[in-house]
Amino acid sequence: MLIAVGSYNTFMDGPGLAVVKLTGDNMEVVAVNEQLKDPIWAEQSKKTGLLYVSATQENGRNACAGAYRFEDGALTLVSRQDDPGMGNCHLCLNEEETFLYSANYSDGTVAVFPLDQEGRILPCIQFFEHQAPLGPQKDRQERTHAHQVSFRPGTKELFLCDLGADQVVIYLAGEDGKLTLKEELICQPGSGPRHLSFDGENAFYLVGELDGWMSRWEYEAGKWQCSQTLSSLPEGYAGPTNTAAAVRQDEGHVYLSNRGHDSIAVFKKLKNGWLEKPFFIRTPGTFPRDFLLMNGGFLLAQQNSGTVTYMNENGVPLAQVKIPGAVSLLVIDEK
Repeated sequence: MLIAVGSYNTFMDGPGLAVVKLTGDNMEVVAVNEQLKDPIWAEQSKKTGLLYVSATQENGRNACAGAYRFEDGALTLVSRQDDPGMGNCHLCLNEEETFLYSANYSDGTVAVFPLDQEGRILPCIQFFEHQAPLGPQKDRQERTHAHQVSFRPGTKELFLCDLGADQVVIYLAGEDGKLTLKEELICQPGSGPRHLSFDGENAFYLVGELDGWMSRWEYEAGKWQCSQTLSSLPEGYAGPTNTAAAVRQDEGHVYLSNRGHDSIAVFKKLKNGWLEKPFFIRTPGTFPRDFLLMNGGFLLAQQNSGTVTYMNENGVPLAQVKIPGAVSLLVIDEK
């Protein structure tokens, strides 16, 4: 199995974009490319196999988007375009893979890039900041912070998690790829929406980074409503400051990573999609920023530990490789 690992290669000495091979209980780095700074999120094209990444320009401030090809054991940068925003942290493709959408955390902006027939990134055609009232946590919600962009399955609706404004913002993508505002979903004040995971077309689970919660949203009678909110931490938790991070799900559970408590919160799904209070699996490292579900266990990108670790369902490490500043994981196909 091949996994693309995004890392910080500026302030945490990471390798840039890396490809790791996992075979049984053996894990090794098989390719790296440091050309782009801080390639911290990756998505793979189903058509071309290209890996699209969120990254930073050489000036260390403005963002850029890049496309890599992994072939014959090597990672090659084949395309890149500058993004006028700052702090590119997430991106996604539309279903037709004709446009690339990026979320810039630092200045709360969104950028839209066309793709040519070979998947190369063309210059940005739309760039804007969502304007909205800010949340109450002044140290983290001093401005809008675009944290994730994701299309609602089977639709042209792009959902944006705005940590600074406590909103999930819904845009409609036109034939020209450009976005128009459709709706704003108002979340719990001070929660800091970070990432969401769709449960079919008409429901999603949403992580609140700042106060550590998981919520379920459902679409009924033409309206989105929050139907449930649960804490991602044990009752009475009084340990180090915690921020919730990644969300994944399978048929029976929803999972969330806690940075500070250093755990995976496991929520059991009920038949209606609602969740039970979580139990917790402690991670064998610190700051689990991203994770994948794997063979009944978990593959962890542990940012502060500087490791990618495969652990079983009980938190016992089975394999590990050192990657400083590891922050994102993606299972990839070699085309």
